[in-house]
Amino acid sequence: MVTRAALVIALLAGHAAAQAPDAPAGPPSTLSDTPPPQLQAPSDVLRAGNAAATAGDWAAVAQLVEPLVHNELPDADRAEAYRLAGLAAFFLGRREQAEHHFLAYLRLDLDAQLDSALYPAEAIIFFNDVKAKHSAELRARRPRGKRWALNLLPPLGQLQNGERTKGLVVGGLLAGFFATNITTYVLLRRWCSESDRTCDDPTDRVQGAQTARSVNLITGIGTILTYAYGVIDGVRVYKRQAREHAIAPYISTTPTSGFIGVAGQF
Repeated sequence: MVTRAALVIALLAGHAAAQAPDAPAGPPSTLSDTPPPQLQAPSDVLRAGNAAATAGDWAAVAQLVEPLVHNELPDADRAEAYRLAGLAAFFLGRREQAEHHFLAYLRLDLDAQLDSALYPAEAIIFFNDVKAKHSAELRARRPRGKRWALNLLPPLGQLQNGERTKGLVVGGLLAGFFATNITTYVLLRRWCSESDRTCDDPTDRVQGAQTARSVNLITGIGTILTYAYGVIDGVRVYKRQAREHAIAPYISTTPTSGFIGVAGQF
């Protein structure tokens, strides 16, 4: 009996050892079969943050967008995240944190502003105080290469506005017209009398002088028109780009009603 019992125990132990590798893997098998959770895109998080802001749920806004400000994002997304985070911190009473976020927002958008018709006065005052407090730093960050006066010197206006092809065309036409106008003017001064404007000199250049006079007139008009176009186009594009840069989305901060719009300088 003892021998038979020992034999049964040995057989059971061997069977259990043989079955051990085939035992269910448990959590590792489950993890390998389950795909990792998908992270939300920053644009989706910002959209959710805007929705929470329109509802006046600033705690939810802070929870959504504050993690974004520590990530590497495009400047436009980072600016929006800092703007929402600053508003959330302000309305939650975290003034120091709100100043930090608003300053980061202003560093990314030097012309950022809050519309006094849409935001409470205390928020406008606080935001403007942050801008004034750090005005020296923000002024130093403003690009110095772009000047309105360059629009008076085409094609420099087109080039500074980022329209290289148009600038080359305007510059080429202006240089060609001007050079031809000066050349024909010099020829007429040499060929024709300054007193009576006649060109019947012994070299018989009457026909050439008439042609030169026509070319001089045409190129003079072309120079004036090209210059005028260059100035008008440069100023128009410069103002349009400045206006587009100043436009910023806003969200009403009242907890009872909210809407999305656009604020800027026009």
